[in-house]
Amino acid sequence: MEVEGYAHIAAAAASLLNCPAFGQMVGHLAPSGSLKFDPLVLPHSNHTLQDDLLRLGCTASTVEALLSMYEVAEARLAEHLRSSFGDALAQLATVMDATDRDVSERIHDALRQRLARRYLSTANEVRRRIVGEVSAAKARCSASTA
Repeated sequence: MEVEGYAHIAAAAASLLNCPAFGQMVGHLAPSGSLKFDPLVLPHSNHTLQDDLLRLGCTASTVEALLSMYEVAEARLAEHLRSSFGDALAQLATVMDATDRDVSERIHDALRQRLARRYLSTANEVRRRIVGEVSAAKARCSASTA
């Protein structure tokens, strides 16, 4: 092949490598031989929000609305933690390879347990805040009618 042909191939390769879309596409690929892990599965929060709200004397429609808000918050929390989990594993994959499998699995398990605990504690905190707000609103209402 003549020099002109090589120059054309080199220019095309440089153009491809400098293309932002190509960089993004390659950035999302897992390194060869990278470790594979199951996605983060979070435990059920087994919240008592409905019972707590009924005990406070909330109407069925209020309970339904507050439960819906809680479930949206819980879903957003789960999405955030799953994303954090994936990001952490991606960062881990950049510094470890298949020869570090035992260490990677221990880190993976510790991270999985930590995020599950965080999910449960944060979901419980959201539930407690909702109950606290309802209790405070009920107290204000009682004070204003007394």
